[in-house]
Amino acid sequence: MALALLAAGCDSQRSAFTREQYRAAATALFERQLYREAIDTYQEYLRSPAIPAEDVPNVLYQMGVIYQENLMDPKGALAKFAVIKALYPDKTFENQLGKRMVACLENMGRSVDATQARSRLTDFNQDTAKAAGAGTVVAELDGRKITLGEIAALVGKLPEAPLELNQLVREYVAQILIADAARRKGIADRPEVKQRIGQAENQILTQAGLLEEIKIQPPSGNDIKYYFEANKARYLQGADSNATFEKLAPRVQADWAREKQGAEYQKYVERLLQTAKVQFFSAPIAGTGAAAAR
Repeated sequence: MALALLAAGCDSQRSAFTREQYRAAATALFERQLYREAIDTYQEYLRSPAIPAEDVPNVLYQMGVIYQENLMDPKGALAKFAVIKALYPDKTFENQLGKRMVACLENMGRSVDATQARSRLTDFNQDTAKAAGAGTVVAELDGRKITLGEIAALVGKLPEAPLELNQLVREYVAQILIADAARRKGIADRPEVKQRIGQAENQILTQAGLLEEIKIQPPSGNDIKYYFEANKARYLQGADSNATFEKLAPRVQADWAREKQGAEYQKYVERLLQTAKVQFFSAPIAGTGAAAAR
């Protein structure tokens, strides 16, 4: 009997899987969208002697993320995040833990608790705390002053009617709040969202980079007149067949500048391509290759 009890005691200390097997099993279940089964596997791993101490907060965090993003269970997620915060205060998961807790409280309707938790986050406003533009302060959000200059820099000309201006300010603040809420939920970390953010960032940087790199000197002397003479057939047609150079000069100058910019753009891109040693490969032609062989 004693030998049997001893054997049973030894078995109780034996893990069903190794650390790697537990992690692989949970990942496989998650990838197949078996989220509750993945949670169960992580829970079993937490109770298993196979788990090293450093894995515990990471597993709890992963469980919380699944509850929050995949099972839409903010209460279950908050329970995991709260345990991490209490037992592992140094684990912030790149400052995402506190933001996720705020998002859970908001989704549970605990707005007062969410506001208090948000005010305690020292890093909370770093994503949106940009230097405010000059002008009148029209709103304040978590200590950040929003000015008319900041809004004008984004939308251009501001409406003159007070009612329309106030509505624009509300929409601008709402946009910030919605974006911050999305960040706290971890939406910005999703691959498809990261890709779209990267594409938008590339477009903005491309425009700013071209403005800095491509500078066209204003025309001098008879540059515009010579350009007009070289392209007269393009301009003297239809209703403008008998137009004078003076009448067409603004249009001619715009075309001249556009052509100069295009030429400088091509030179700049060629320099970048050569420096980066880019190689291009021809796309397969429809009806050829493996697809046509089937």
